[in-house]
Amino acid sequence: VRFELSEEQRFLVDTTQSFLAKELPPTALRAWMRNAAGQDYRQWWRTCAGLGWSGIFAPESCDDYGSVSGAPVVDAAIVSEIAGRALAPSALPGCSVAVRALGDAAPDADPTLRGVLDGSRIAAFALEEPAGIWNLDAIATSARREGDDLVLTGSKVNVPDAATADVLVVACQVDDGVGLVLVPIDAAGVDVTQKRGLDLLREFGDVRLDNVRVGADALLSAGAPSSKVAEDARRLATCLQLAETVGAVDHLCGLLLDYAHTRHAFGRPIGGFQALKHRIADVTLWVESCKGTADAAVDAVSEDSDEAELLVSVAKSYVGDRSIRIVQECTQMFGGIGLTWEHDAHLYLRRVTTNRALLGTPEQHRAHIARLLHVSDGVGAWDFH
Repeated sequence: VRFELSEEQRFLVDTTQSFLAKELPPTALRAWMRNAAGQDYRQWWRTCAGLGWSGIFAPESCDDYGSVSGAPVVDAAIVSEIAGRALAPSALPGCSVAVRALGDAAPDADPTLRGVLDGSRIAAFALEEPAGIWNLDAIATSARREGDDLVLTGSKVNVPDAATADVLVVACQVDDGVGLVLVPIDAAGVDVTQKRGLDLLREFGDVRLDNVRVGADALLSAGAPSSKVAEDARRLATCLQLAETVGAVDHLCGLLLDYAHTRHAFGRPIGGFQALKHRIADVTLWVESCKGTADAAVDAVSEDSDEAELLVSVAKSYVGDRSIRIVQECTQMFGGIGLTWEHDAHLYLRRVTTNRALLGTPEQHRAHIARLLHVSDGVGAWDFH
């Protein structure tokens, strides 16, 4: 996504790209969809964790893990962007949220932290609730204190990796605010309903918490107010999703450019026709605009800027809508082949459409922007199409 990378970040880019090119070519994506090759997601993620993906936010006490540049949000976004180009199934958001919160709250010997770091355990971030609730202000799931325990009650929907995860990082109301509580997936009262959506390369689940009892130390304060930890987690997850979406549309645009130079009609490459030139130029401009807005959000979150909340919503609003238009335009310019099952265009459309709906829709984020800017009228008229 970004123009300037440190030497360590360039190494991160090279190793990630090489790994995905070797281990997850387009033919492997079809195997993931069919599950005919016996693909083991847990083993896949453990391999990814071995490259350091799950340990980007590890504390300094974990010598074998950590950010390569000292800016873990940026490093994680770089990995997410490259994974998005390959449409790689990834537990990066959930594990990053967990390690970031656990790293300050738990000692190096903590088995959950160690398990997430080495990939033997998968963490899932349970944020969204029924009726499209994504903002922490509206969270209804609660954790009440009973002696030395927390008792959780509520529902979460569309949780990535819920059926595969070992632990859930649950956003819930606790102590007059919203916090994150670590809940083992096998705790009594946790019920996960596995489901598949439009994105055929990922699985989701709905989670029901019925008087789930955990220790009070499961509240992840990370040395900060629990509400700040929860807000940071939501912003981080959104930034990684944005980076993934940008990677997906950038890669598809690149495929279109290659196709426009090699596909001939009437004795010349189709990219030489003025009508397509203009449409390709529009798509390229939109991709670069998505990169810029996503970069601004990632940098703001990385620096804990006062504008982070605003810029994350601006980026989610713009990228969420514009990415759909980019993929639609690319698919049309591929011609009839772009509409076939065998072509990868529909896989990218499935990914960006799913990402658009998760962690707040563009419409919800535009309303949030209006609240942040104290604007009450005209929100519905904002349109990035």
